[in-house]
Amino acid sequence: MSELTTKRNKYVREMTPTWWKSWNFYKFYMVREATALPTVWFCLVLLKGVFALGAGTFATDFVTFLQNPIVVILNLISLAAMLLHAFTLFQMTGEVMSGSTGIKAEVIKKALQGLFVVVSIIGLILAFI
Repeated sequence: MSELTTKRNKYVREMTPTWWKSWNFYKFYMVREATALPTVWFCLVLLKGVFALGAGTFATDFVTFLQNPIVVILNLISLAAMLLHAFTLFQMTGEVMSGSTGIKAEVIKKALQGLFVVVSIIGLILAFI
């Protein structure tokens, strides 16, 4: 048997490195995915705290480290990124779960946000007791 050959060139769609910048949906998606970077910072701060606790220098070295203005700013950025990530997660979860549960997406979203606030308040109370 003979193989079929063609003289046409195969169609290859051009894909630039900045293709995602053309749609606002993808821009926001990239911002949401970038929230992983401040989360890495926060994890490193926690790891430093664990090591300081193990070395017995928590009250001196680690607390001094946390009082550095640059560290405070980076922690605030990390907090803002985590809140953005949580907010968008609750939004998406409400939309996805409403299709399988029959509950309105808005009800699920509000329930998750309320639970988030309650758990956060309990965590703050426990941290300052």
